[in-house]
Amino acid sequence: MLRIFFTIILFFPFSIFAQINGILSYKQAVELLLKNNFDIQIAKNNATIADIQNTYGNAGFMPRVDINAGTSLASNKTSQEFANGLNVNQSGVGSKNINAGAFLTWTIFDGMKMFATKERLNLLEQQGELSMKLQIEQQIEQLTLLYFQSVRQEQLMKGIRATMQVSEERIKLYERKLEIGAGSNVELLQAKLDYNAQKSNLLSQKSLLSEYKSNLLALLKTDANASVEVDTIFEFENVKSLEEIKQKIEQSNQSVMLAKRNVQVQTQLLKESQSLVLPRVGLTSAYNFVRNENAAGFSLLNQNLGYNFGVNLTWNIFNGFNTRNQIKVGKFAVQNSQIEVDKMKFTFYNAAYSAYQKMLNDQEILTLEEENIQIAQEALNISLARLKIGLGNYLEIKESQSTYEESITRLVNARYNLKQSETTIKKLMGTLVNVGG
Repeated sequence: MLRIFFTIILFFPFSIFAQINGILSYKQAVELLLKNNFDIQIAKNNATIADIQNTYGNAGFMPRVDINAGTSLASNKTSQEFANGLNVNQSGVGSKNINAGAFLTWTIFDGMKMFATKERLNLLEQQGELSMKLQIEQQIEQLTLLYFQSVRQEQLMKGIRATMQVSEERIKLYERKLEIGAGSNVELLQAKLDYNAQKSNLLSQKSLLSEYKSNLLALLKTDANASVEVDTIFEFENVKSLEEIKQKIEQSNQSVMLAKRNVQVQTQLLKESQSLVLPRVGLTSAYNFVRNENAAGFSLLNQNLGYNFGVNLTWNIFNGFNTRNQIKVGKFAVQNSQIEVDKMKFTFYNAAYSAYQKMLNDQEILTLEEENIQIAQEALNISLARLKIGLGNYLEIKESQSTYEESITRLVNARYNLKQSETTIKKLMGTLVNVGG
């Protein structure tokens, strides 16, 4: 019966408990993160801002139209002498001026700068989306580690409860032996001490679990006092080859993709600087209404209504070599941004090699610990059975129980370490943002 209990407590209840209502699955946690997390909301808004700013008008393609209107009233003392001998001397002469007009200015050629600017705006919009994904990726990484730290604590606590049942069984055996005069009070006291030590350890692990859950709920923008249960099973994906990991770093790593977009942005900025050596051609047009009224003088009324049209050309020939120097600086900016991409890929390739080797080691350790827990479980079952029939002793059962407790801890830590390595690999590959659908 005890053998069956140990098997169930370590291997099967994880999927059973996952079906209980109110348990927050990892997928649900990711969905809540994407919906509620403050940093992700800010990143989404920044991406939206970049999208709003990506317009043809902002790039300089569209014309500008302005409307001006005004009126003025005046009262003056007028003194005028005309060639025909007429003289006008009058005080309190009223005059009124009304003007209104619509004005259009449109740059139709600026050395191809507007095309470079529009492409830069496209790239900045893409950068906004990548920055948002990078923020989501960082938050999902944090969520994953917090969530599975909680899972680890749940499994550790289940293991501790299993060993506490062994101690309870020992206490009952020693009590029965004392009743028939065949036992030692020292053995009973030691069993109770072991039980109390396990109970103290359970309380410590429970405190850690509460801390992990509080941090998890804070990340999800949920009440830290909410009652929530996490899934109690580790799930792992198939191991990727090192070559596939490197290919993914090149193709879909969020940081690398963002750095590549920056190279393109710097290239477009260089083109904008190069456009300054070419002339600019613009169109101007206006439709005006002007009316002047005077109570005295040669012209009592003057009114104009009509439109005009023009073409202007500007071409800077020399500005103290500022444009030439700006182009040189732009070329170095492009080179630096490309070097940054190469540096980033080199760093990530080295990180991928270390993470890949660690993941392989973690897999081997987990396989070994899965085997060890079965051996330790079998040894504990035998020791407890021997104790029941009077063949075992305190030292034997104590050693078996201690070995079993250590095996549980190593097994659960091995599972978490492998999940941690897997998360690192997925982040390097740029696939972490696809978690949870």
